[in-house]
Amino acid sequence: MAAQFPSTSPNLLSKLREAGQDASWQVSWKRFLELYHEPIEVIARACYRHHTGGHEPSRGFIEDAVANTVADFFARGQHRYDKSKGRLRSYLRMLTNARVVDLLRKERPIDHKPLPETDAQAGALLPDEQPSESDAFHRSLLATLVEDLRNRIPLRQFEIFERVKLKHQTPQFVAEDLGMTRAMVDRNIYKAMTALRELAAQPEYQEEFYQ
Repeated sequence: MAAQFPSTSPNLLSKLREAGQDASWQVSWKRFLELYHEPIEVIARACYRHHTGGHEPSRGFIEDAVANTVADFFARGQHRYDKSKGRLRSYLRMLTNARVVDLLRKERPIDHKPLPETDAQAGALLPDEQPSESDAFHRSLLATLVEDLRNRIPLRQFEIFERVKLKHQTPQFVAEDLGMTRAMVDRNIYKAMTALRELAAQPEYQEEFYQ
């Protein structure tokens, strides 16, 4: 379900591996990039259009914007994010917009519109959230939710859930393939779905999805 790594990952690696970060930190940013690459890319495109009068960015521009946003988030932005003050998606929109503006200052937009001079000014000119952004965030949040479920329930239970609910294999096929009864498969699906609903009811998910 997660997005693929962008082709600029070597560039991102060089930015994020400064100062000898440990292995657990490396895993965290890689997973973050997998889960949130798509919404950051969609935001970057919307911000580019907003600041250039509707022009379309190049693929290279978007790749650089994504790399710079993720690098900024892990270099310092994650420590500034306070979930009590707003949603992660809102914070990422602000951060992405600021990095898009940085790149535009170097390239000079086609219509030469004046650009904000600071991150605070860039935030004040943040375009309204587009439906495509909301859809991308929802897909990323669903992937995050499934990842949380994987870490919460037994491995075999998650395998059954994944095969039936995500890969759309029939419960009977999964039961026969795993050498168990159909009733056992059904019980595992029920337990996994119960755990999933409990996770989805947590405030951080409710706020990101619905507010």
